[in-house]
Amino acid sequence: MKHYIYGAGGHGKVVLDAMQLAGLVCDGFVDDKPINQWVGLPVFPPAMLTQDTDISIHFAIGHCGIRQQLSEGLIGVQCLSVQHPSAVVSLSAEIVMGSFLAAGSIVGPDVKVGRHCIINHQAVVDHVCVVGDFCHIAPHVSLGGGVKIGRGVLIGAGAVILPGLSIGDYAVVGAGAVVTKSVE
Repeated sequence: MKHYIYGAGGHGKVVLDAMQLAGLVCDGFVDDKPINQWVGLPVFPPAMLTQDTDISIHFAIGHCGIRQQLSEGLIGVQCLSVQHPSAVVSLSAEIVMGSFLAAGSIVGPDVKVGRHCIINHQAVVDHVCVVGDFCHIAPHVSLGGGVKIGRGVLIGAGAVILPGLSIGDYAVVGAGAVVTKSVE
């Protein structure tokens, strides 16, 4: 099985680093940029994904909507989850395929993280939280126990969501915010 990162950009570098530290081999990047290589690895056009069925892909795109569009547009391609070795994940947590857990992230007991999510550096997702598909939980975010995050949500760097609250689909919580009431 060959492993590729979709996205030859800054987040792609972060994912590559986590893959290498976790002992996974990255066979290259996929991107629509007209470049031949990125950080020493080959870059292939998106059309190559239809040519090989023995591949897995990780979508290293920070924008929730673009990540969703790309992943839903590829039928039959196996998706790869990537976890940095310093991420701490409870044995009772469920991480759905295609998600990324960055260095120092913490995922507590009975948490469910949906498809193609980013739990970024030093983010804390406390016990019994639900993070919907295609979310981006930015660096240093703290989700209190029992928080429910809808689909395609961006929680900005350093934000705090108090326990038991809900954030609705496609909401954006600004960096540094302290959320004290549920958000539609």
